[in-house]
Amino acid sequence: MSWQTDDGEHEGWDSTEFPGDRFSVGGQADAVLVRHFPPRPGPLPDRKGEPEIIDRRQAPLGWRGLCECGWRGPLWERADSPGEHDFATRRIWSSDQYAPEDVADAIREEWRAHLEPETLTEVRRQAQEAAAAQDRLARAVRAARADGRSWAEIGAAAGITRQSAHERWTRTTEDARGR
Repeated sequence: MSWQTDDGEHEGWDSTEFPGDRFSVGGQADAVLVRHFPPRPGPLPDRKGEPEIIDRRQAPLGWRGLCECGWRGPLWERADSPGEHDFATRRIWSSDQYAPEDVADAIREEWRAHLEPETLTEVRRQAQEAAAAQDRLARAVRAARADGRSWAEIGAAAGITRQSAHERWTRTTEDARGR
């Protein structure tokens, strides 16, 4: 199961890790499908082509979170026996290759923690919308000037003075006329 941010910028999941930076991406009756995701900065490599098939009996190293952005969470190491199980030290016993539910929940929280806080995401979103609105306004001013409208008329329509309108958009309108 994967998790995705509302803006679609991040998709993360908990994955079983095997030696050689190989991570589970699916399974079959007696096999695990894995892909090689070497640690490196930037987004994970494309998952094109057929995954490698390994025997389900191969012992995993443990589990960790992955994200399309390239983030890799810390390893939750698979313990060799139930007696070695210790959640606090991230040594986890599991009789199969899947992360126990409490580990999967912890991995999801680690993934969430690597994301930009929602408040900053909202600031970024609003700044992008403001920049787009400024571009639309500049185009409208150029169209009004091309239609022969005065700076006083444009200023009044924008809720600012003639002088402020002139100072703010003269360069924009001159650039559009090739000056």
